[in-house]
Parts: sequence; C-alpha cells; structure tokens
Amino acid sequence: MKSAKQLLGKNAQCPCCSAQIFSACCYPLLSGTQLAETAVQLMRSRYTAYSLADITYIQKTMSGPAAEGFDAAQAKQWAELVKWCGLTILDAGSQNKQAEEDQVEFAAKYVMNNLLHVLHERSQFKKINSQWFYFSGAITPHQPIIY
Repeated sequence: MKSAKQLLGKNAQCPCCSAQIFSACCYPLLSGTQLAETAVQLMRSRYTAYSLADITYIQKTMSGPAAEGFDAAQAKQWAELVKWCGLTILDAGSQNKQAEEDQVEFAAKYVMNNLLHVLHERSQFKKINSQWFYFSGAITPHQPIIY
C-alpha cells in the first residue's frame, strides 16, 4: 500500500484546502512526526485522512463519544466510495495552543452516487496529555444536490 505522501506527491496541494503543500501541512500529522497544535489543525488533518481513506489515523485521533462504537471497516468503505471535493472551515475556534477544549465548525463536500453532499458539523475537541482528539460533533442536516 502506498503512503499518503506517495499518493499525493511532495509538492501537491493539501486536500484540506489550506492553500499549503501537503508535505508542509497535514503530512507531518498523518505520518506521526508531529502532533496537531490546535483543534482546527487536527480537524484539517482528519479531513485529509478521510480523503486518503487513512482510517488508522482517524481512529487514533478520536476519544470519548466519537470513539465509542466507531466501525473502522465501515468508515474505510465509505471514505473510499466517495469523491472528496473540499473543506471549508466556518469557525476555527479559539486556535489557542494552550486550550484544553475547543470547537471547530466545518463543511466538507463530497460526491456519492452522483449527488453532492455537504457534511456540516460543529465538532468538539479535547486535549488529553498534550494531544488533541476529536471528541464529539453535532451534524447539521442537509439535502444532497444532483451533481
């Protein structure tokens, strides 16, 4: 299996829509060489992980209610089935590196079965032993658009 860096290439734009190159943005987090400094940085890296179907990273960055009952096989199947189209951060939270909790609101676009979907969520993040984790989220329902 190819690594995330091999799939995207050294100078590819990061899938998280940060306008940075992948190797300087989400790759250090996905490869385990760096921890997210803020909740929004973890949020972006999790979107990138979903776009690469890197469910190992998704699972390892969850805690609390989000981790309870998480089905890695089902998540991988879903992530591979959809075409990821972009991430918009609607509210980046405090971006305070010393915070122990934070919220991030985002909209992630993807196409599935020729329908454009938007996953709009306000996510809760918690820092445990100096590491950020996705803790829970509230999804805003939407109607898919024919693509």
